[in-house]
Amino acid sequence: MNALPEFWAALLGWLDLISGRKDVAERFNLSRAGLINATGAYVVAALLGATAMAVLGLDPGLIGTAVRVVLNLLSLLTVWLVIGATALALTAARPAYKLLVPATYAMALLLLIRVPLDIAAPGLFTNALLGALCFMLFRAARGVGGLGIGSSLAFAVLSAVALVLVTVGIYMLATGGAGIG
Repeated sequence: MNALPEFWAALLGWLDLISGRKDVAERFNLSRAGLINATGAYVVAALLGATAMAVLGLDPGLIGTAVRVVLNLLSLLTVWLVIGATALALTAARPAYKLLVPATYAMALLLLIRVPLDIAAPGLFTNALLGALCFMLFRAARGVGGLGIGSSLAFAVLSAVALVLVTVGIYMLATGGAGIG
């Protein structure tokens, strides 16, 4: 179980998925060990992003870095919950790992892409990155999960809506409900 070759294989798998190639499921380790490696890649991406922001003075030190990592982990947990609900709603014949592993790698890759975009123009590319994640989740559901077009689209949209709701909820908790009413 070596994380770096798995990350590289997942990156190549994502390039294949985005370009629409068939039979890309073998690029991902669709097992518990694969999910552990994908989660590790996500945590490393979150730490790299938070560290880069802290080094550039864009985060309030160690506490800000820790909060940023925790908030990123909440986003990952949200997508995992949507995947769990999707797996329960559809059929038990499709294991959740077929969606969990590629989705976790997709979120890790977007975290790595988000750092330079946030440094260049904070907040400007948020919607574009959410759209990119939605497309990536759709492609994962179609290419790896074997779901139909409608189910894949519903899964991707539900994931995006859940991420937006969690983000708004965290904002409301952090500001004490400022802006309501």
